[in-house]
Amino acid sequence: MMSLIMSRGWEAILPDALGDKQLLLVSDQFRDLLSGAGWNGGDDPARAALPLALLLLSKAGAKRSGDSLEVGMETLQEALCLLNTAVDREIVNRMLQRQDATPIGTGLIQGLQMLVQHAREQADSACHA
Repeated sequence: MMSLIMSRGWEAILPDALGDKQLLLVSDQFRDLLSGAGWNGGDDPARAALPLALLLLSKAGAKRSGDSLEVGMETLQEALCLLNTAVDREIVNRMLQRQDATPIGTGLIQGLQMLVQHAREQADSACHA
């Protein structure tokens, strides 16, 4: 399944594929989302962090209903934390000029797939209770 996901071409949005400027920008956006900062309800500049998180959750197997994506807030928050950590890890790797043996994107997608699977199992067990 991983090879099918990675062959779709969307891997260009993973942290290890972003340019330095884009990586720093999305890192700030993830921090803002997680802390609740920067949400003034006005004309905020376009944000990539939330759509990026939702797209990656979709690719990791989150349930879709028509044009909608069904993701619980807890799963979304956990995904944002995971993405924030992956972005920060990539920033550190670049600063130290090191290469990971396994690309960050691979571990990130596996982590997101685990989150989605866990959310499904929780929803199924709640339905049967």
